[in-house]
Amino acid sequence: MDEKLDYLLLTLDGEIEKKCFEIKKRKIEQRLENLFALACGLFLIVPILLIFAGVNLLSISFPIILFLTFSMLALSPIILNNNLGGVTR
Repeated sequence: MDEKLDYLLLTLDGEIEKKCFEIKKRKIEQRLENLFALACGLFLIVPILLIFAGVNLLSISFPIILFLTFSMLALSPIILNNNLGGVTR
């Protein structure tokens, strides 16, 4: 009985490793999606809150441009290496 179980585990070892890799990859993609959603939300909420607080819109335009530049530089490797063809679940 143990021999059959060992043989089964040996034959399924590659499939188990592949499935674990797929699960890890999905978790990483989910974290990146959540980070992107958070960045989008902050990009919309922070300027609105600053305007309601009385901060001049022109005084925050320069940091927004810097933020957009940094975001595009940081996300460009992810965008260019996207071989999935879109977000899949």
